[in-house]
Amino acid sequence: MKRNILLSAIGATVVATAFSMSAGAQTCAAPASWSPNAAGLPAISDTTCGHETGITSVCASTFNAPARAYVALINVSAAGTFTTITFTGGAGYTYSAYFIPQASGCNTNAACTTSASGTVTAKHANLPPNSYYMIVTGADFDTTGACGVFTATANGTLPVTLQNFTVG
Repeated sequence: MKRNILLSAIGATVVATAFSMSAGAQTCAAPASWSPNAAGLPAISDTTCGHETGITSVCASTFNAPARAYVALINVSAAGTFTTITFTGGAGYTYSAYFIPQASGCNTNAACTTSASGTVTAKHANLPPNSYYMIVTGADFDTTGACGVFTATANGTLPVTLQNFTVG
């Protein structure tokens, strides 16, 4: 009886740990997915702390990143209704957001399509239809490891593209 209880407790711990890991890390290997509706909801409110730590330079070496980043995969289509994605940040760091085409790879230091920081918003007109890694990190002048909270809001939809379809 003790053995069954012990195994059940261990199993619950493993399941809880696996769940928290999948829900917590927003990295290049496991990016979040963001698809706001026509009202721009839901917004993303998260932190750059504790997520991706391997990005050191972005936008074809135009910017150095402080190596703490939140990564989400977004789809921008011509039918998207948003005109802007607005970011706000918390104390302790200056956020920057970069949009790297998914085909280029998340951590390959590929060219950026557009970026956003401070009062500069990302504009639909500057993001041609494509799937992008949206990388939110500290500004290149922040100290290494700088991180903090941020909120990203769109003023309309970023539609979802069907990635895989199976009939079975």
